[in-house]
Amino acid sequence: MGALTAQVERAETDASVRVIAVSGAGGNFSAGYDLTGFFENYEGASPQAIRDAISAGNELALRIWQLRKPVIAEIEGYCLGGAFEIAMACDFVMASSSAKFGEPEIRLADAPPFLISPWIMNMRAAKDLLLTGDVIDAQRADRLGLLTSVSEPAELGASVEKMARKLAGFAQETWHLNKSAVNRTYEIMGFRSAIEMGMDMFMAANTNPSAFKTEFVVRAKRDGFSSALKWAASRYEGADD
Repeated sequence: MGALTAQVERAETDASVRVIAVSGAGGNFSAGYDLTGFFENYEGASPQAIRDAISAGNELALRIWQLRKPVIAEIEGYCLGGAFEIAMACDFVMASSSAKFGEPEIRLADAPPFLISPWIMNMRAAKDLLLTGDVIDAQRADRLGLLTSVSEPAELGASVEKMARKLAGFAQETWHLNKSAVNRTYEIMGFRSAIEMGMDMFMAANTNPSAFKTEFVVRAKRDGFSSALKWAASRYEGADD
């Protein structure tokens, strides 16, 4: 997260950079936060320590949201959890037809800290995605309005480059005013207040007692984190067939 934030900050102030494209490595955009590391470092931590750890992701997403330059998310492979939220904060989301999207942490009795999805999808679709923890394919994500475009895997890079060249041609002095006008329309409707509320719900999910989380922690300490994840997944066995 820190490396991406540094790159965004550098691109923001570099006059030679007219468009920013964010992509992943190793065939995936990102599977989200490192759950193993988070569990090991913050299990039993104070609420403030948890909030501080997650706030960096929200701050990055909001920075992208208000950046004066166009930001394209180039998605291949998995785009889940916190990475999904950061991608949704970008101005354009261009995906490979093989990409996968979702907030699967919900199935671990968690909540998305940057709750942007309800501002992009209609209510029924938002509830379907955010209350089931389903991972969906690019075609469905496109139908739900989450994506700007879908390309075949071999064509994604060229599609992103074409869009970047188009955006680079605009006068930046006025382009950012149009972006700001769109964003401020949503902010007038309560976007930022809703984002803060989403963080509050995330904190409640991670600090309030829960029989599921108690059992998960017991299993993780006794059998290892991977084993605990398998136990959690078994609760939904057959539900995704």
